[in-house]
Amino acid sequence: MNGTKPAGTRRVLAAHVVETELEHLDWATRQPALHVFDTGYWRRRVLAVKGRFELTGRQLMQLEKILLRLGPSTE
Repeated sequence: MNGTKPAGTRRVLAAHVVETELEHLDWATRQPALHVFDTGYWRRRVLAVKGRFELTGRQLMQLEKILLRLGPSTE
């Protein structure tokens, strides 16, 4: 083996993917609440981005703003 991590544990640097995902999450969490998706769902989506990708300082700030908008975790 060449010492690389399995795909499930590897963090990815893909700025364009992160930007698109954060823009979508920012837009989606500003919309009126839908009965299909609760706050917990959006929180998990946001935290998945944080865990899967290497984020810049600006991206981390944007992510934290989204989490603040969602409010405290109820899980």
